[in-house]
Amino acid sequence: MSARKQGGMTLLEILVAMSLLAILSVMGYKAFGSLLIARERLMQTGQQWVDAARAFRRLESDLTGLQPQASQADPMQGQALGASTLTLQQDGNGQTLALESVSTRYPSGKERVIYHAGAGGLSWSAGDAGGGQPAVYPLLGAEMKVSWRVLLNDGSWQDAWPSGGQGLSARGLEMRIAMPGARQVHRLWVLP
Repeated sequence: MSARKQGGMTLLEILVAMSLLAILSVMGYKAFGSLLIARERLMQTGQQWVDAARAFRRLESDLTGLQPQASQADPMQGQALGASTLTLQQDGNGQTLALESVSTRYPSGKERVIYHAGAGGLSWSAGDAGGGQPAVYPLLGAEMKVSWRVLLNDGSWQDAWPSGGQGLSARGLEMRIAMPGARQVHRLWVLP
């Protein structure tokens, strides 16, 4: 009897093919997992930039309502328009930026906006300057570190304002945000 050649694959060939398929599947699964992790990181970074832009826009909106201070040349300038005040204080918990300006929204005729940057992130509150404790809203999380400094008319930077120096006035405000991943972004506004 002669052995007839059989068509098909041997058991060994099937096992090799299944092993190769399993290896390719694992590699594909790892690549897909890496893709999902990269996508998640990209979404987080995008959200951080959106949050930073929102905080910058919020402060810019509040700064546009400020009126100029009275100057030595024209002491009635700020009073005729209802002079605004900007105060930047440092304490053990971070920095507090307070803006006070004329407003028809409150009975006292003045509005106080407070930004506080500390270990818990950046918060914002607005209310009647005459009294009452306004609600506090978070703007940035604790992973973002915020700081401010004021540019004076003599070209120096101060981390607290007013400093009590005669003839000095605030000309600019810089806001710096240290984001996760050693990224830092800053914005500078001209003050009235």
